[in-house]
Amino acid sequence: MKNVALIIGLSKEQPLENHITLAHYISMSQPRIMPRCGFNETVEDTSICDRFADRIILLKYLSRQKMGGKQTLKVIGLIVIMIMIFLMLNIYSRTVYDVQVSENNNLFNDTKQCRIILRQRGGRLGNLLFMFASAYGLSLRHSCQLYINPDIIDELQTTFETNLTNLLLESQLNDFTSIKKIYNHCSYIRNPVYSNNSNSLELDGYWQVHKYFIDHMEQIREQLRFKQSILDRVNNFLDTNINKNISTSVGIHIRRGDFLLIRRVSSDKYIFDAMSHFIAKYHSVIFVIVSDDKEYCRKTFGQKKNVLVTPDSFSAADDLATLTLCEHIILTAGSYGWWGAFLSHNRLGDVLTDSKSDHSPIDVNCRADDFFPSWFSFLNNTNKND
Repeated sequence: MKNVALIIGLSKEQPLENHITLAHYISMSQPRIMPRCGFNETVEDTSICDRFADRIILLKYLSRQKMGGKQTLKVIGLIVIMIMIFLMLNIYSRTVYDVQVSENNNLFNDTKQCRIILRQRGGRLGNLLFMFASAYGLSLRHSCQLYINPDIIDELQTTFETNLTNLLLESQLNDFTSIKKIYNHCSYIRNPVYSNNSNSLELDGYWQVHKYFIDHMEQIREQLRFKQSILDRVNNFLDTNINKNISTSVGIHIRRGDFLLIRRVSSDKYIFDAMSHFIAKYHSVIFVIVSDDKEYCRKTFGQKKNVLVTPDSFSAADDLATLTLCEHIILTAGSYGWWGAFLSHNRLGDVLTDSKSDHSPIDVNCRADDFFPSWFSFLNNTNKND
């Protein structure tokens, strides 16, 4: 009787015998198959496709009845509108289905066994840490197998308590027929693992983009815990020279060395202005300078009573640990100081930084928000995009 009710709803003025005849007409037309409706399967009375079929049959039936012209046009018009609505709903449902299939395919691709490979390193300690963190971070993000050259692991373990497990062996790399090498210094590639139709990605270049590993910050920090012997040496130096109950410690990294020839060093004015900022904010401040040019720093900044320069006997690892143990940090250009701030023991400390160095060949396409995390602040009018 569902069909009879449907007809009564659409044509109340028709004689009862017409309804009965029409219901019989519809019942004689079933089962029926509708194109693009349930993928050409036989449809049941309770389906949308069944209601669509009823309207088609009704249209055919009405064409055989002696109805008034105006009334017939009204009924036919209503049926046409309902058919159009049905077709629109069908198109929408197919679109949603296609999107879901596409998303499922992407999810399937992401779950394929992938591999991240780091064979070579470049630069000094700061660059090495970026390369390691990006490789490790990408492997965590995509659940990839990870290969890191044992020489790189050995170098890290001279400074940190690095203890990665389940690394691929070098001999296993021979089993991979398709390895895509991507050369990158500081550009963010949204999905480098699958962007080149290869599930094996080899990192080449410095990969100085925190977005590759920031979501796994705790795992990165866990692998880059300083050895206790380094911490003991640095803490002894700091405790001897700073009364932490009275003074606030602010570490300063001053990069010079090769930057004097090939890039840009931060100005002395920037450093003095940054020091003034912290004095105004915390009043009693002790500044601890680490640098690859300690003699210059002693001459330029060391005349002040509240300035310390780390001993010449301190290694690059000792100086980096010194930065992490200060309460706040002032950075100049370069990746070394960046890691001093990233690994800082004081998660709430202030980090003041100069802009990244002038655009050299390895700085092309660098974006400030890819290189600097959100908690790094810029002094005065220093522009992030410089």
